Amino acid sequence: MPSYSEFVSRLLLQPEFLEKLCPQEPLNYDLVQRVRTADEAALTGGNPAAKGGAELVRAGLFYAVDALDPAHRIFQDEKSDLGSYWHGMMHRREADFDNARYWFRRAGKLPFFQKLHRAAGEVWAEAARQSDWDPYLFTGECEQARYGAETAATLARVQRAEFEAIFDYTWRQAVPE
Repeated sequence: MPSYSEFVSRLLLQPEFLEKLCPQEPLNYDLVQRVRTADEAALTGGNPAAKGGAELVRAGLFYAVDALDPAHRIFQDEKSDLGSYWHGMMHRREADFDNARYWFRRAGKLPFFQKLHRAAGEVWAEAARQSDWDPYLFTGECEQARYGAETAATLARVQRAEFEAIFDYTWRQAVPE
């Protein structure tokens, strides 16, 4: 696991993160409260080089514990391409697939896509056949799974890989070493 703050590292040890493609409620309300009340020092490990990205880190943690409403409120206020990608992921988990595609278009191609493509290709043959990460393909597969396709377990592993890639990139932008 990359080097995150102690608070973040402990939180990310939860094995049941991101098991549901479209969760209806948070994974654990205690975890949501811990994320909500964490101060910037806990989120960033007190790193003096932190660039004020603690709220995007917080939103990523909300996303991981299936607390979609508070995550969404933060993501929609982030105007960067990175924020747009997170926003697209958020809408996909809300089963708002067309809106997810809109936000992925706004985000464009991001620097972590090759890393994500490699990780996704290890667990999902369809991703391995692509030349790069394709958020539209993944969104379409999630949409099909919502309506009965039997690939939800594989897609949940891809969703976890997507989270790990974007969260790590977000962390490195917010809290440089």
